[in-house]
Amino acid sequence: MLSTTPDHIETTPRPDIEIRDDRPPMPPANGETPSPPGSRPVFLVALAVALAAMLAAAVWYLTSSVTVDVSVDGASQPIETRADTVGDLLADQGIVVGVDDSVVPSPETELTEGAGVEIRYARPLTVTVDGVETVHTSTELTVGAALAAVGAPVDGAAVSVPLDQELPRSGAAVVIVTPKSVTLDDGGRTRTVTSTDATVGEFLASAGVTVGDSDRLVPSPDAPVTKAMTVTVTRIRVEAEVRPEPIAHGTTERDDAELTVGTRRTETEGVDGSKDVTYELTYTNDELTSEEVIESVVTSEPVTEVVRVGTKPAPVQPSASPGASAGGAAGGLNWAALAQCESSGNPRAVNPAGYYGLYQFSLSTWASVGGSGNPADASVAEQTNRAQILYNRAGAGQWPHCGKYLFG
Repeated sequence: MLSTTPDHIETTPRPDIEIRDDRPPMPPANGETPSPPGSRPVFLVALAVALAAMLAAAVWYLTSSVTVDVSVDGASQPIETRADTVGDLLADQGIVVGVDDSVVPSPETELTEGAGVEIRYARPLTVTVDGVETVHTSTELTVGAALAAVGAPVDGAAVSVPLDQELPRSGAAVVIVTPKSVTLDDGGRTRTVTSTDATVGEFLASAGVTVGDSDRLVPSPDAPVTKAMTVTVTRIRVEAEVRPEPIAHGTTERDDAELTVGTRRTETEGVDGSKDVTYELTYTNDELTSEEVIESVVTSEPVTEVVRVGTKPAPVQPSASPGASAGGAAGGLNWAALAQCESSGNPRAVNPAGYYGLYQFSLSTWASVGGSGNPADASVAEQTNRAQILYNRAGAGQWPHCGKYLFG
């Protein structure tokens, strides 16, 4: 039987075609009487016939056998055989071939001296191209030849098995990744990369891109690389920043019976405090996108302002005549500051709530200090004079929000 290894050759032995006998005649055994002289020619004739038959058999054997070169999966050896056809040779040698195996020439072909017979066994071949799997059967002896036979795209592609590797009888599974153009957006900066990587994670590794724990990656690392895809790495940076900030002081008012109504005096100056505020700043692709307070530490406490507020009733002043002059204590106060606070210094100011002029008189209060008509129609001097009359009568409390500016 033919082995699939080159060093095993089995042939049929050849008969010896030369027969010689130079020995003298043997005496009769057991005292028997020798054959009579007349019987010797008969013996010689029989011997000649036997020799002729043997010679004819040797000639038939020599002329009916041929030597052929048999190759099994690339391993060749010469075989001497009397088989008539390739199929007979395979049967004589015990070589069994399947429907997918290759025999060249075909089993029906007659054998001639020096002919060649090539046998290749079929091998299973699984080819996965860009994630798409196909199953084939191949009688090629190398991976490259098998891939070429099934039309697999290997030019410029990444192939998981070397093309010159032998394709074993057990078969092989080959993964092919064809080159693809991929757009890489790394932190807002884009570039185009040609890749033969199978997954996004492998692609980033080949491109030398590292994705941090806080960064965002789309698509995921295990996603397959496809044609014209975009891989986006959004860079997220988180930093802490400490900022000193003021703490506004509060104000406490205390009634003071020794001060006239409308009088305010500061007993304790207010002082703002300070604190260190820690912010968590989030940058997306180097752009600040959010900030959040994560800690606040007071470095100095604020000092509360204490203001004494007069509760003592003001003395009743006689009604002033239209042309009367206020005089008295009112003359030394800061009336310009009061006017700025009440009306922004506009003698024609009108408040829809019913207050008019520099000092925002109501019509009834204006009349009580000797004014006539609308205060906004009076001169600046008259408005100031009437305001001073009002102060001498009732104090700065007539201007609850701005009266303190009289003493500035």
